[in-house]
Amino acid sequence: MNNTYQHLGIFSDWVDEARRQAPLYPLAAPGRETRARLREVLGFCHGPETPLNVRIEARWEKDGLAGEEISWSVGYGPRTHAWLLKPAGATGPLPGIVALHDHGGFKFYGKEKIAEGPDAPPPVIREFWAQCYGGRPWANALAKAEFVVLIHDTFLWGSRRFPLETMPEATRNLVDAACSLWSPGNAAADEIAR
Repeated sequence: MNNTYQHLGIFSDWVDEARRQAPLYPLAAPGRETRARLREVLGFCHGPETPLNVRIEARWEKDGLAGEEISWSVGYGPRTHAWLLKPAGATGPLPGIVALHDHGGFKFYGKEKIAEGPDAPPPVIREFWAQCYGGRPWANALAKAEFVVLIHDTFLWGSRRFPLETMPEATRNLVDAACSLWSPGNAAADEIAR
């Protein structure tokens, strides 16, 4: 079969993983069998959906919370990075929450949009919190309210984003044009320009 996809940069191994799990372009005549095959094809993951090669990258305590940076592989592309937050000193079981970040109009950040990790957030994130979340990282607020909170980067955001240099030239030109429209000193423009 001819490959009809283009180079996907750090996600190029995604195609091989999808092909390993199921044929990418199955042929079937209309009818019950086709509907059954379609359901099978749309279910991307036929094997266990267990994270691979899980690692604890760092641990910290800050502002009354204990945090861990965790990373894992999903079988293709770059590793997923996450923060796990809980009250400092918690020893017993706590209720757990998986906190998913928003789209927010930019994909450079993921977990940082809703949580504060070990380092001070950049100005663009503080501005984002002010505009969208009343000025605070809500995942940290949940952890302070006695929850264990897992905040991970989702596909295409943060640690799982496509690096700008792997984007088509037209996309890079669009980003350059958008950045030039923002006034100098704008934290969002400064962050993207880095």
